[in-house]
Amino acid sequence: MKDQAHTLRKILEGGGNNSYPQVVSVTSGKGGVGKTSIVVNMAIILASRGKKVLVLDADLGLANIDVMLGLTPKNNIKHVLEGQCLLEDIIVEGPGGIKVIPASSGIQELSDLSNEQQMCLMNSLDYFDQDIDYMLIDTGAGISRNVMYFNAAAHRVLVVATPEPTSITDAYALIKVMRKQYGVKKFNLVVNNVSSLMEGDLVAKKLTMVCERFLGDVALDMLGSIPNDRCIPECIKGQKAFVGVNPCSEATVRLTNIVNRLEHLSRTQNDGNLQFFLRRMLINQVKGSSHAGYSIY
Repeated sequence: MKDQAHTLRKILEGGGNNSYPQVVSVTSGKGGVGKTSIVVNMAIILASRGKKVLVLDADLGLANIDVMLGLTPKNNIKHVLEGQCLLEDIIVEGPGGIKVIPASSGIQELSDLSNEQQMCLMNSLDYFDQDIDYMLIDTGAGISRNVMYFNAAAHRVLVVATPEPTSITDAYALIKVMRKQYGVKKFNLVVNNVSSLMEGDLVAKKLTMVCERFLGDVALDMLGSIPNDRCIPECIKGQKAFVGVNPCSEATVRLTNIVNRLEHLSRTQNDGNLQFFLRRMLINQVKGSSHAGYSIY
């Protein structure tokens, strides 16, 4: 408890240097839009540029990043939250040298972290503050407490949608909750499975219009779109990243351009570092625990 209190005080004091990583949550209102595949392939592109990348599988009850990459972790985040091991002990290495924090699958109680579990995870993440350049968080889909928790803490929220009407509607619902309940005003957008650039731009236009009409001050920045490519499902079945299997495909080129834009934004619009992320997590945790009489110290 003493070590935890020391870490929390250090976070609240804002100490540290400028070498901390950017934290990007990749999220969606609807499942099945290709969010996890985008996270994995973005991570590999960044790693190919010499960046140290940590991927956090934050779909804690229905994790699948390890499955998508053919990894077989011995332990996962459930064991950390139960105190059986440290977060750094469960890290596994994926393709291209990316690091992955695996989560659990089929563990219902992890779909809604308690305040104590949130605190444990936050305290554990502090271990990585100077060891990585990017932390990519693959959240669950929808507007559950866990999804909101990670999105509200990240520097950058990247929303993935497809041209399907239900995906567009659910993406707006997620943005609305983030704005109304957590005060998040800036979002990035990636449109997946498009038939053309025009279709991707049309989805972005629809979302932007409805956000401007009903939310007013929300800024939605379109990073790009990814075409419907038959190779991608085959790569997923083969537990391989499509950017490695088809480096010259249109999907790889488009995703590379999205990563280029993300890196540019990270350099020119630096919204914080990992300490910022941890402080935001702490603030959200305290808000959630204030009615339960839970003391952070």
